[in-house]
Amino acid sequence: MIILDTKKDYKNHINLLKSRGEIISLVPTMGNLHNGHLSLVKIAKQNSSKVITTIFINPLQFGKDEDFASYPRTINKDISKLKKLNCDVLFVPKSQNEVFNNIDNLKHLKAGPKGSILCGNFRPGHFDGVLKVVYTLFKLTYPDLSVFGLKDFQQLYLIKQMAKIYFPKLKIISAPTIRTKNGLALSSRNSYLDKESIKTAPLFYRTLLDGINNLNNSNNVEETIKYITANLEKNRFIVNYVSFLTTELEKLKLNTSERKILLSSVKLGQTRLIDNIEFN
Repeated sequence: MIILDTKKDYKNHINLLKSRGEIISLVPTMGNLHNGHLSLVKIAKQNSSKVITTIFINPLQFGKDEDFASYPRTINKDISKLKKLNCDVLFVPKSQNEVFNNIDNLKHLKAGPKGSILCGNFRPGHFDGVLKVVYTLFKLTYPDLSVFGLKDFQQLYLIKQMAKIYFPKLKIISAPTIRTKNGLALSSRNSYLDKESIKTAPLFYRTLLDGINNLNNSNNVEETIKYITANLEKNRFIVNYVSFLTTELEKLKLNTSERKILLSSVKLGQTRLIDNIEFN
C-alpha cells in the first residue's frame, strides 16, 4: 500500500494510475476504522482495479462545542487494517492546507433545505462542511466510483445530489450498514460509550424496528413517533429526533408504493448515535 501525505504527491500518483487505465475507487473516511469502514473498502475492491482510502478529520464538519479535538485518532491501527485488505493507496493529508488551500472557493457548496433538517437541525453547518471536503476529494481524485455507508443516510443523500451536479460521471455506491450481533450500528463514536451504555445502546435499533411494526399496525405517523420517543426515553436515551420520511427526505404519505425510511438521532450519556431503517 502506498501512503501519501501531500496533495502534490497524491495528484501525481492519481495521474499515473489514470495513465495506466486503472479504474479508481475512493473511500473517504475520518479514520478510527472499524468493520463498517472496511466493508466499504471491500466493496470498492470488487468494483475497481485500484482502491484509494483517505483519512482526514475534517474540521469544517464539527461545531464549536463538538469533539474535533478528541475525535479518535488511530492511524497506525488504521494502516494495519488497510494493508490486510490490500488497499492500494492511502492519502493522509499532513495538514489541513493539503486539502483546503482556499476555502473561499467552496462557498457555493451548500447542503440546502434537506441539509437543515434531521441532523442538520441539531448540527448547523455540519453538512456544508461534509460537502466541502467530499467535493474537494472528488476534485483531487476524479474517481470512477466512490463508496459510502447507508448508516449516514442524510449525508449519503446530500453527497449524491452534489455529485449529480459537479461529477455527473461519478458512480456513488451505497453500502449496507454494518452492525454488531445485537444490532448496534458500527460507528467510530461508539468507542465513547462506557460499559453500561454499551449494554443499553442496542436498544436503539430494536426500538426503531418495533416502531415500524407499530406504524404498520396503527397507520398513524404522529402516534408512532410518540411511541418510539417514549420507549427510547424510558431506556435513558435523549432523543434529538425521530422522523418518518420518503427516501428522498420528503414528507411521508402513507399507503403509497414509495420507499420509506425511519431516521433517528439520540444521545446516550455523552455519545451521539444515529440510525435509520428503510422499509416499504
